Amino acid sequence: MGEKRYYSLVRKWLENQGYYCGGFIYEKGKPYYFQNKGTARLRIDVAGIKNVGSSVEDEIEVVAIEVRDVDKVQLRDIQDANAYSQYAHKCYLATTGLIDEQDKEDARKLGIGLLEIKDKKVKEVLSPQSKQPEYAQMMRLLNVLEVARCPICGCFFETYIVKENKDRSFYKLIRPKYFKVAHDHPRVDALDSRELQKLPPEYKIFRFICKACMKEFFPQKLKHREK
Repeated sequence: MGEKRYYSLVRKWLENQGYYCGGFIYEKGKPYYFQNKGTARLRIDVAGIKNVGSSVEDEIEVVAIEVRDVDKVQLRDIQDANAYSQYAHKCYLATTGLIDEQDKEDARKLGIGLLEIKDKKVKEVLSPQSKQPEYAQMMRLLNVLEVARCPICGCFFETYIVKENKDRSFYKLIRPKYFKVAHDHPRVDALDSRELQKLPPEYKIFRFICKACMKEFFPQKLKHREK
């Protein structure tokens, strides 16, 4: 199993720090955790999300952890953890290897946190610095984690579907990439939903409205969908 055997241990440590790491939603009878998830460019071993906004705006903090089962930490391990900074606000390297002062210095220069895995326990050796991820890249990661932002209220939420009771957390809107449609298909009315349905996916964008907004602003549409 290698490093994967430590994912749950690291995830539980992150949960104890107040982060949500999945588990509320089940897939094929098993909880869906934010472990070994990512985009085509990069996969994250363990990720967590925390609400850090105010009463007037919802904002989140994303943490990404690289897990390494090694005897000795290498600079490459720290650099790999730093690659997550394009997606996350805080990045850690969690390792079974010996962490020395040089490792701390290398990690400190890059703003990477260090976690020691020893005797089935996780201990923070060095705290990470806050980073500013690329918003588009962060949203791509959240999409993989099945997390969306409601375009109406701005809240972040999981886009789950529970088949047993037909419950879902979202309503999916399809909208046009207006100028692409106008350029490639000038005879198609991009704002006509019936014509838009006929176009390939590359001409569409998707928005997920949270259940709370559907109930408050579009109750009749919600009832129609649930029939």
